[in-house]
Amino acid sequence: MTVRKRNLHGMLIKNYVIFVIIMLGVALLSLVFLSLSLAGSMSDEPFPLLIADAVARADYKRIDISDIALIGGWVEILDEENRVVYVKGDKKTAEESYSSRRLYDMLSYRGTGGSSSGWFCTASTFKADDGNEYTCLVILPEENVELQINLINAPLPVTTKFMTIFFISLLLFLLLFSLNIFFYSKWTAAKISRPLDNITTSLRQLRSGKLDTRMDFKAENEFLQIRDAFNDMADRLESAQKEKARLEEARNRMFIDISHDLKTPVTVIGGYSKALAEDMVQDEDKKKRYIDTIHNKSLYVSGMIEDLFELARLDMIKAEIAAEEADIAEFLRNMAAEHYDQIEDKGLLLDLDIPEEAVMYSFDRKEMTRAVSNILGNAIRHNLPGTTIYAGLTDISGQITITIADNGAGIPEDLRDTIFDPFVKGDASRSSGGTGLGLAIARKIVERHGGTLELAYDEEGSYRTAFIMTFER
Repeated sequence: MTVRKRNLHGMLIKNYVIFVIIMLGVALLSLVFLSLSLAGSMSDEPFPLLIADAVARADYKRIDISDIALIGGWVEILDEENRVVYVKGDKKTAEESYSSRRLYDMLSYRGTGGSSSGWFCTASTFKADDGNEYTCLVILPEENVELQINLINAPLPVTTKFMTIFFISLLLFLLLFSLNIFFYSKWTAAKISRPLDNITTSLRQLRSGKLDTRMDFKAENEFLQIRDAFNDMADRLESAQKEKARLEEARNRMFIDISHDLKTPVTVIGGYSKALAEDMVQDEDKKKRYIDTIHNKSLYVSGMIEDLFELARLDMIKAEIAAEEADIAEFLRNMAAEHYDQIEDKGLLLDLDIPEEAVMYSFDRKEMTRAVSNILGNAIRHNLPGTTIYAGLTDISGQITITIADNGAGIPEDLRDTIFDPFVKGDASRSSGGTGLGLAIARKIVERHGGTLELAYDEEGSYRTAFIMTFER
């Protein structure tokens, strides 16, 4: 199942959507609080008595104008002739009577600057206790009226209570808004800072030399890419350090092996030649054995020096190989034929699996001869009579594979990882013959041809030890 990776952009969008939803919830909660507070606190509050219909009464001298007076208004009582017969409050106009036209203009509210001259008027007709009809005229300052009574600026008790509840609701909204911003920012920052802290810590540990440091966290895709890149880099650095230590150990071991492998034959050559030079050996057969030994040891030293030179040459050479197109199947058959006498003399068996048709490939015949000879020579040298040596070639999907295998004694487990290192031999006593450089030279030759040389070991297989050369066309 494919796991969809989250990216940082998607995370931020999701967090922002959550933030907006919470803010909408906060706003709704504040509105609900405001509504409930207004409903609970102001349900028993009387609405201000500010219009004529609300204040007019038969006993007009006892009209309640407390709300009207608070906003600078007053009440006038007019008789049937529109004459002012009673005033309650601080009258701010000089009229003692009104014409019908004047009353019409006053009662027709047109807003500031209209013909009402800065006053808002309402009127109501009522019958007084004396049986006569009167008109109650309520006059209010126009600055406190904008099509409706301005309860916000008007100094009324209900206005004060309303504004108190409104500001409490506003403070509640701002508090919840601030808390939401604080926790949202902390939450978002944590989702970014946690992986960054892990990355920083891991980098510091790696810088201090702890190459086994690995990042292990879950986060958005951008951070996961950094994590995977860091872990891959740490793997490479750790592998490089191990390889460096292994090569250092191999180099030291190589010097020891060179010293050992040269010291023994040189000592033998020196001792035998001294005995012969000082005429210490009288027996002719013994002299011949000494001379043969000196000759063989000199050939061994010469071969080792030649192999060391070849190994160094393959390491340092920059020129391309002298490759020519040829039938590599026929080449492998010829190599097997050249070694057949050695195989037969050792009492070994040969199993060939080489196609009859031509398999064309571009290779350096001289170098490839040495590589194949080194591998076949090892198989012949290190196996007991009765062992079967297998030499096969396949050409499948543009890949040529040469396999040289045997069902003999095998390779010790502790040598399988280093079998291609210089001076590695199949026995701890180093008495099996050979210089220990053959497989190292063979691998470098194969790699110079763009191929690979690997050891395949199968304890239960038909052929326990197999050296496999693979070339891409």
